[in-house]
Amino acid sequence: MDQYKLFVIANLVFGVLLVAFAQVILPVCGSMGGIRMRCGTSASIEAILGIALLVTAVVGAAIIKKNAHLVLSMVATAIGVFVSLVPTIIVGTCPHVHMACHAVTAPVFALTGAAIVLFSVVNFVLLKLKRRNEQD
Repeated sequence: MDQYKLFVIANLVFGVLLVAFAQVILPVCGSMGGIRMRCGTSASIEAILGIALLVTAVVGAAIIKKNAHLVLSMVATAIGVFVSLVPTIIVGTCPHVHMACHAVTAPVFALTGAAIVLFSVVNFVLLKLKRRNEQD
């Protein structure tokens, strides 16, 4: 399979997973007394990051230029970093360790973000090596 197609398919899968995790699969607290909880805010931001990753995949499918895919790999890496940091550091979840959002949702998003970063960095390195080999 062509590396570009693999990048697009992987980002589509990661993007759909992020949106599904944030909106359907993983538990987060609702609002309490009209106040939105941090875990609900984190889940909303994760869904937006999933949509951004889907847009990255669609742009990657539409563009075949190698330089553009290098940039898209860096964008996907940044998105993955934010996916990991939003529920753990930037926004956070409920401080109570017994809450599902703290015990399950935050670690799943952190691991998903790490997988996105790992895949994007590997893709970037392989694209650079391929580009270097073509120039020789």
